[in-house]
Amino acid sequence: MNTYEITPVEDHYDIWYKRDDLYSPYGDVNGGKVRQTRLLFSKYGGQGGWPGVVAAVSVHSPTGPVISRVAKEFNTPCIIAVGGTTPENLDKLPMMRLTKHFGAEVRIVAGHGMKNAITARVNEICKETGYHNIDYSKHIYQNRDLMFDTNSEQVWNIPNELDVLVMSVGIGIQFACVLKGLKRFNKKVKRIIGVQIGPDRRKLIDGYLNQNPLTEPRFDLEYELVQYKSAYSKSEIQKVGGFYLDDIYEAKAHKWMLKNIDPNQKTLFWCVGRRLTSDEVEHICKR
Repeated sequence: MNTYEITPVEDHYDIWYKRDDLYSPYGDVNGGKVRQTRLLFSKYGGQGGWPGVVAAVSVHSPTGPVISRVAKEFNTPCIIAVGGTTPENLDKLPMMRLTKHFGAEVRIVAGHGMKNAITARVNEICKETGYHNIDYSKHIYQNRDLMFDTNSEQVWNIPNELDVLVMSVGIGIQFACVLKGLKRFNKKVKRIIGVQIGPDRRKLIDGYLNQNPLTEPRFDLEYELVQYKSAYSKSEIQKVGGFYLDDIYEAKAHKWMLKNIDPNQKTLFWCVGRRLTSDEVEHICKR
């Protein structure tokens, strides 16, 4: 699948769905983060590039499988650093099992899952090995054209006029990419709503969008952020027109949309990507 191929927009029950989860070049991991990661590796990985990569991730996050799968394509050694689990439990956690299946070394570097502790250990591993730290919140600044352009391009084929666009928000990078794309392609959207599955990210998003305040005009597209009140780790199942939404992020944002947005409004829901189910992981690991 071409990295720059535009993923489809589908109509289900009079709601538009941008299916960026259908970007799946390997037939397993999927979504905008896969696209961005492949471009990072295309620029820096492979022969003569990064000697290896390391990343701090949650044991439940699809980021581990994404990085390890792309590292496998580029024949790059990969270490995924986690916390809050035991060696005995790694193979019971679908995302960790898949990460290991793709060839990464999973290291338990902290007794808990707090990001600061894991990141500190990742920095030490980088010094010890010379490996590169894959940290998307830094790459959005260090490689902003690469990170923004590839996924903002996906806005091209959504309807030119919408009443509402709804999207889940994690750390806000994909949401910022879509905002850039809406501006880039002059799409007319009355309400742009990010449904936050976790803490407030407005400061981060504004930082991504306004990296050079002294030399560039302030990004002026207005958007709303709302909070979904549920435990982050709680899985919620939502199926739309034969496909499943990500159970941690998008299913919750979709549920919020159905409850709060007038069904008569012209609405688009942006599917960022979907973590694979336990059954899908089982199938992949057996093939």
